[in-house]
Amino acid sequence: MNPTSNLALAMLASLALGACMVPATRYEEARSAILVEQEAHRRTQSRLSDVSRKLDELHASLAEREKKLERLEADLAEEKLAAEVAGTERRFATEIVEQLRGELGRTGDHLRELAGEKSKLALALDAAEERARQLGQCEAEAADNAAIARDLALALGPQIKSGEVELAVVEGKPLIRIASSELSGEVVQEIGQKVVGALANVTQRHRASRVKIRETGADVAAEESAKRLRGVSDALVKAGLGSARVELSPAAEPGKGAAMLELSVFSADDAPSD
Repeated sequence: MNPTSNLALAMLASLALGACMVPATRYEEARSAILVEQEAHRRTQSRLSDVSRKLDELHASLAEREKKLERLEADLAEEKLAAEVAGTERRFATEIVEQLRGELGRTGDHLRELAGEKSKLALALDAAEERARQLGQCEAEAADNAAIARDLALALGPQIKSGEVELAVVEGKPLIRIASSELSGEVVQEIGQKVVGALANVTQRHRASRVKIRETGADVAAEESAKRLRGVSDALVKAGLGSARVELSPAAEPGKGAAMLELSVFSADDAPSD
């Protein structure tokens, strides 16, 4: 029994013992006051239980969001490692090129009998130079994509932490996921506006970047999806992104879950300038 109930019983007992001296009206007033206090205590206990439950739910939600942030950091670290590996391979290929160039020079025209070997070395040199060029391009694109992912994470930090926007790295390219409802219709919602603004700012800083848009989800119809994708493209163009840098991907087969927009931002050598 809690202290309030003990107090109530004590007061009632006191009133009963002194009933001959206390008027009935005062007894009823005291009894009513006790009942009111008990009801207030019960309501307070109920509110405390509700607050405790809501705090538990909030802690669980925050823990899940922290896990998402940790996964994103791991993806970014993996992308950085890939860029470093590509750089090492490029330097190794460059060293091979210089070695082959030296060997080719030493053959000289006076060694005509080695013309066949010289031809092979020339072909190997060309192949090595092409490989070095490709590795250099991959290294540059990996570094650019890592920088794009970093800038998007900074621009959309609050929305990513709240779970309203998801930022991932898929096949080395930064990818934003957002509910289709945020960017559907004639009126772009607040979160959608922040995403459009962030994409416009980041792509302005990274001039050799493109944006590829597609929609996934169980309730994605091809005709409606195409209309929504055009609406998103128009919003990006209106925000300052050149239309030639926006690529629309048709809806695939219906998937699972609610309709989601996926906006992939990546570096591309053939990206046109605005």
